[in-house]
Amino acid sequence: MFRSIMFVCALGAIGAVGCVDTGDAADETAVGQATSHGGLFDCQNNGSISVVCTGDIALLTGLTVNIDKTLDGNQLNVLSGDLNNVKITDINILDYNKILDDVQVVALNDFLTKFSIPVTNNDVDVCAVVNILGLQICK
Repeated sequence: MFRSIMFVCALGAIGAVGCVDTGDAADETAVGQATSHGGLFDCQNNGSISVVCTGDIALLTGLTVNIDKTLDGNQLNVLSGDLNNVKITDINILDYNKILDDVQVVALNDFLTKFSIPVTNNDVDVCAVVNILGLQICK
């Protein structure tokens, strides 16, 4: 009896693997980015005073990066892409401060080296929600 159940489950699993719609390929890419790297950051100018980027990394949801400068459209895309490429494989995913530090370094590096826009640590605020109670930490 147990072997019959296992056999049926195995056949079901094999059948499910074969039933992938090609229209979901883009969705798989998005899921891969969200789970293995950063979490689909979106950076936008907030009026004419700052850039705001939102996304998720590992267990940090609602991650927000505020930079007291503005960027053009191409620069916003570059910054979003670089934040999406923050890897968590080399750091402890429970070390929230390390993740926030890494995000801040990416933002600072883009502004200073890629865009040649002077910024300091004080110009870049990185915050995230760390638990289901909504506790927010900032760097």
